[in-house]
Amino acid sequence: TTTLAVIKTESSKKIMSIIKAFLYTFLAFVFWSIIQLAILLPIKYFIGKPDNFTHIIGITNNISIIGSFLIIYYFFWKPKFDLKKALRMQNYNPKVYLYLPLIGIGLFFLNRPLLDFTKIMEYYQGIPSNYSSNTAINYIDLIYKLISTILIAPIIEELFYRKFLLDKLLKNNSRISAIITSSICFSIMHIETPNNLIPTFISGIILGIIYLKTKKICYCIMLHFIVNLIIVTTNNIGISYDNWLIGYNFDIYYWLSFGVGIIITIIGMKKITTANTVYN
Repeated sequence: TTTLAVIKTESSKKIMSIIKAFLYTFLAFVFWSIIQLAILLPIKYFIGKPDNFTHIIGITNNISIIGSFLIIYYFFWKPKFDLKKALRMQNYNPKVYLYLPLIGIGLFFLNRPLLDFTKIMEYYQGIPSNYSSNTAINYIDLIYKLISTILIAPIIEELFYRKFLLDKLLKNNSRISAIITSSICFSIMHIETPNNLIPTFISGIILGIIYLKTKKICYCIMLHFIVNLIIVTTNNIGISYDNWLIGYNFDIYYWLSFGVGIIITIIGMKKITTANTVYN
């Protein structure tokens, strides 16, 4: 009877920790929405829509991202951060930072067919493509996106999904369950399009494994930065991110690049695991 009670207690703890993880993610979205509305509604009511709304949208978006996660940190985490320890260079292996770009490139090619799923279906069904690469770049909007995706997101999101959420899940769950749950939460918050769910889930798995193997969140922040940098760069170099490689001809070279992406990612992950053993 005692054994059964212990098993039930452990099971309930696991279930509750998973439910809490999804609730934290939902709360982050709610706080993000509230901050957005709190800023934009008064502006619209008292001022109306300005001629150039780009600055307001860009600033509001960045404030809401930072604010929503800071609220979660303040009420549910309150971490004791040792800045001196975090900045101590001897705690980090320089070789790991050399392998992170390798993984970033691997993820880029690995995730392409998943992001292109709709286009691939249209191509093989003979449906003409209506995607254009001649869209003019709004440089003000681009600056705010750079701030958001390259500076804010890697730090804020890695602290939340890996340092906070994954650590909490590991207290009552197996490593596999913890990584999968945190990665699902990570993908849910990046559901701009349905095709984006699986790529962000895969990225979350990779980032979760790196954090578990190294216990250093800076590696995750750097990889997140690299992945976002690749996406932003290829999307704004004058050639559409969607067809910069081979257009919409999903031929053998396209699928070879997918295979190469898988191999590069696996090699990078193995290298990081072996390189980090000296620094554990």
